[in-house]
Amino acid sequence: MWEPGGPVDLAGIFFVFLGTCGLLIQAQSFVDYRRLRRLERHGIEGEATIVRTAPGRGLLLRCFFAVKLPGDEAGGEFCEVLLEPMGSPGDVVAAIYDPSRPERAKTGTRGDIEYKGERLAVYLLGGGGGTLFVAGLAMIFTVRGW
Repeated sequence: MWEPGGPVDLAGIFFVFLGTCGLLIQAQSFVDYRRLRRLERHGIEGEATIVRTAPGRGLLLRCFFAVKLPGDEAGGEFCEVLLEPMGSPGDVVAAIYDPSRPERAKTGTRGDIEYKGERLAVYLLGGGGGTLFVAGLAMIFTVRGW
């Protein structure tokens, strides 16, 4: 039981694998969470113009927007994946953007941003994945004696 290749060793390897998977999956949720939180706290509400649309996977539609900065400065272009078209090219929609990087933007207003679901995914997958990873390493090191 407590020898290399035994049940405790295999469970440790399995826990390390699950923990690594959880941390890798959590990475994208963490990036989305930080972006949305920054937009909600420090974003500037403005406008964006629909530049073009392109088909996405299945029924999804990719919409490309150009941010309209105050003073007619050149803003960045950002993309959102939508289920249905928001308008036709040339239409203006409300958007919120990061003043330091206008290409990090999102359509809608500050009140529309909901990042609580991403935070839950970050905490569950990050905390659970980290715990499983450390527990698996402890089990492996206990059995193998490294």
